[in-house]
Amino acid sequence: MATKTITIDIEAYGRLAQVRREKESFSQIIKRVVRPPLDVDAFLAKLESLSMSPKAAAAVEEHLRRRHRPHQAR
Repeated sequence: MATKTITIDIEAYGRLAQVRREKESFSQIIKRVVRPPLDVDAFLAKLESLSMSPKAAAAVEEHLRRRHRPHQAR
């Protein structure tokens, strides 16, 4: 396994140490706490492959319409 040496400040080290589980390496902590970034292209491709019923699509559109209406004074 290849390794890379990094430098972190004392505060960052302390935070890692606080969330460290028994027998967990710092690499394991980082992998557990810092999630990989979202692959937006793969996410959008997955969305395009899904279908939504007309009723569900109408409900989403109605929800979005309601969210964008200005609030009326009471």
